[in-house]
Amino acid sequence: MAIPTTSANRQARFFVALAILVALLNSTAASPLYTAYRQMWSLNAFTISAIFAIYALGTLTALLVLGRLSDRLPDRRILIGVSLLIVMAGAILFATAGNLHALLIGRLFAGVGTGGLTGAANAALIELDPKADTRRNAVIATAAFTGGCALGPLLSAVALHFDAWPLELPFFVIAALAVITLVGLLTASWRVAPRVTTAPTSAEIAAEMPERGRLTAFAVAAGGLIIAWSVGSTFAALGPTFIHELLDIGSMAAAGVIIALFQLVAGISQIACQNFRSDRALIAGTIVIATATMLCATAIWIGAPALFIAGTVLNGVGYGAAFVGAAGITNRIAPPRRRSTWISAFYMTGYLANALPVLVLGKLGDTLGLFGAFLCLTGFAVFATAVVSFAARIVLSPMRRATA
Repeated sequence: MAIPTTSANRQARFFVALAILVALLNSTAASPLYTAYRQMWSLNAFTISAIFAIYALGTLTALLVLGRLSDRLPDRRILIGVSLLIVMAGAILFATAGNLHALLIGRLFAGVGTGGLTGAANAALIELDPKADTRRNAVIATAAFTGGCALGPLLSAVALHFDAWPLELPFFVIAALAVITLVGLLTASWRVAPRVTTAPTSAEIAAEMPERGRLTAFAVAAGGLIIAWSVGSTFAALGPTFIHELLDIGSMAAAGVIIALFQLVAGISQIACQNFRSDRALIAGTIVIATATMLCATAIWIGAPALFIAGTVLNGVGYGAAFVGAAGITNRIAPPRRRSTWISAFYMTGYLANALPVLVLGKLGDTLGLFGAFLCLTGFAVFATAVVSFAARIVLSPMRRATA
């Protein structure tokens, strides 16, 4: 008797989500360790930013080269599997790094691996779902994404706290998880689910959208993503430095826990926002990010660590809501036959927002001081939120009526 597609694909969907999580574990595990590298090799803020940002360069390269490939392969596991091997290589390079160049190469590999599997994995989740529920699959993908982002710094923080080879052990654990995920994908039943629906799907609505309206809606979603990732990448790359030098928190493990808290709250926020309309989640999320960033700036100014932690938690709430909103809009407007390409473009925008602001803030931190750099980030978040919120109310209303 044939196995129902839903049951047959359960293992495949689990390991696709796990692949996303493993890749992001590898991307964020180094965050609490940057202070150790900075002290060990006398690195400045810009160099730390460059180590973080070269990951985005690798991701962008992979998205540009491989973004369309996934849609042309007979089995998306080919690209996901190769990308996992590259992630594993990056983790091993980081674990064995003895100088700055090795860290840069390890981060570059991590970015290439993540970029290679991002579009393919997101598209695979929808293909393996009989209902092709874009909202639910966007939540699964982004929850796996931010789950990896939260567990990465937490894993390193635990290793730091117990002094358990903190510069090596987290990355060997990640390499082992990549192997497990690869085996799980190769042994899973992989059946593209038939589309059985009676009402118009979001894919059908996307197919009927005019190209100009599709691109305008994507621009608004990308704007929200840029705000979220600019602030999020600053916390991941320079957050431990802000915590150590501006708030006088000496423990590297504690700094890692604060960064993990940001990512964990972001993941919970994404789950909580799954029933929100995408446009509402986008607007509310960006407003919360701007407010929380101002709160963190105030905390640094008056020297209040507890207030900074509160602002960090609130930033995570906004990040999760804005991310789910932007991803939901993109999934809804993506043409069915070019879904992976559009998802890749979405993440390309995000990774540009991941790299460029961090590099700029690193340079500003070395010239204006860390607090001056954070004030610049705050000003950007407030201004960009005002623009995106206004545009979203105008541009997304027609799309919302069409979906209804």
